[in-house]
Amino acid sequence: MSGEQIIRARPKVNLYLEITRVREDGYHELKTLFYPLPGPVDELSLSPGELGSGFSLDCGEPELCAPSNLVWKAYDAFAAATGFRPDVHCRLTKRIPSGAGLGGGSSDAAAMLLWLQKEAGTAALDEAALVQLAVRLGADVPFFLYGRPAWATGVGEDLTPSGAHLAGWSMVLVCPKTKVNTGFAFREWDRRFLETVEPGAAILTCGQKRDMDAFCPRLPPLRNSLEPAVFPVYPGLGRIKGALLSLGAAGAMMSGSGSSIFGLFRERSRAEFAVRSLASARIDVRAHHF
Repeated sequence: MSGEQIIRARPKVNLYLEITRVREDGYHELKTLFYPLPGPVDELSLSPGELGSGFSLDCGEPELCAPSNLVWKAYDAFAAATGFRPDVHCRLTKRIPSGAGLGGGSSDAAAMLLWLQKEAGTAALDEAALVQLAVRLGADVPFFLYGRPAWATGVGEDLTPSGAHLAGWSMVLVCPKTKVNTGFAFREWDRRFLETVEPGAAILTCGQKRDMDAFCPRLPPLRNSLEPAVFPVYPGLGRIKGALLSLGAAGAMMSGSGSSIFGLFRERSRAEFAVRSLASARIDVRAHHF
């Protein structure tokens, strides 16, 4: 590589998330609708490293500057699969909050994979192999390779393009300081609900049978199977959802395993009023207008 290159990683929300099956190995299969957001944006600034140095990472947060970081893991996995090991230093600027259900780490990893794929030349992977590598890094990573609204099933590796769009809508995204560990959220769901499900059995719910246009044209009804597990432990998240609805949101939901909560507003003015109202509570809140 020559000179510094900056690549950007954007977040997502889940407009729908349903646990459809708990496999005998304990993994949860999902049906979820990923929707990309324009921000907040992480930046990966890539510059040539010293000869033979391989990969190095600087991110301003010491606990994240380690081989356990998904960006580092993406580099190592791609290098192991292809033999392509460029000497590169990455300065990661984090703006997507962690533990928020916005997929920041997964988006960063996908951005790294896409850059490596572009630089690898004849060593680049075919599309199927790249997706399989992404799956091993994390369930959300394949979606960020795709970057457009998509339904995901299985553990996230089976993607189907979606015509869902939010044109004409405003989204208010609230990111409280609370962080929710993804593993905890699924373990808590298991603790509360798994005893009623046979191992390996499909989980049938009324949400799968509802009219897919019930919420608004070209969107499914908002649903997140993890809310009933997470909200009792983090009641403040439920209060944020209630606040968005009381401020005029047509629908509100937790994204992923939390802790971010979003509300969808038909009127831009109501969304802006909600931002002003919630910002006074000193939480990270922003509006996206589609």
